[in-house]
Amino acid sequence: MNHPIFYRPEMNVADLSCGSPSAGKPAAFMEMLRRNRLASRTKTFEPVTKEDLYLVHDKEFVDGVFDGTILNGFENNDPRVAQACLYTVGSMVAAAQYAHTSWTAVCSPTSGFHHAGYARAGGYCTFNGLMVAAAKLLEGDSRRRVGILDCDMHRGDGTEDILAHKPELSRRICHLTSGRYFYEGERASDFFAWLRSSITLLNAFGCDVVLYQAGADQHIKDPLGGLLTSEEISRRDRMVFNGIRAGVAWNLAGGYQTVTGKTEVQRLAPVLDIHVQTRVQAGLVSLQPAAR
Repeated sequence: MNHPIFYRPEMNVADLSCGSPSAGKPAAFMEMLRRNRLASRTKTFEPVTKEDLYLVHDKEFVDGVFDGTILNGFENNDPRVAQACLYTVGSMVAAAQYAHTSWTAVCSPTSGFHHAGYARAGGYCTFNGLMVAAAKLLEGDSRRRVGILDCDMHRGDGTEDILAHKPELSRRICHLTSGRYFYEGERASDFFAWLRSSITLLNAFGCDVVLYQAGADQHIKDPLGGLLTSEEISRRDRMVFNGIRAGVAWNLAGGYQTVTGKTEVQRLAPVLDIHVQTRVQAGLVSLQPAAR
């Protein structure tokens, strides 16, 4: 359970009026871990730069978000969002790089990535930290390959859009998004068949690192989800962490269940409990590199 978590307070934007909890979820998740005595090594990291974002996004789009002339993923011009993204994306990059060298399952307590496309934001996603992390890994070695296993309830359409604009990356990234195939009320057995084949495909692709979106919005009670029970989500996570033959950098992705409460931790307790269980499953495995 001593796998590190790449967290800095600058990742959070407090009191952002929007329909998603993602702006303040990193801090709430860290607090929930502490309450459950599951907090481990918190590792610091450097924020990314705009030049890093240019690796996968249109320069005019990136500059426009920071200048306030283009709306961010929350459909506002709040400058705090763009600044926080330098840290959320930086967390994903750092976790991916650590997973590559350590062959462990490490956590980036982030969300708000996979709807951000080459020159667009939306769906509470401003910049695509998955693709920036993949691009940063790939620029270090022409032989590397990266997998993106997106188990958020919703389709990673922004990731697909960037890959369509960046064929040099698409040849070295295997992107699999469950939201392309599964919707509310569908059979869990079909999802697990897809997941099993996806893990086999990622291993056959020869991934050096897999970026895993462990979305809590796949939960059957999520207002924007509705696919898996709590037990089935734990099964999902076990399959991923035990089946992938590479380092895994996982993040929180979506989750929208709320209850009445005075604090963010209290209001987001159903979602945070799911993320905590993913943390538990990650801590139970010891990943082994694939034979090369």
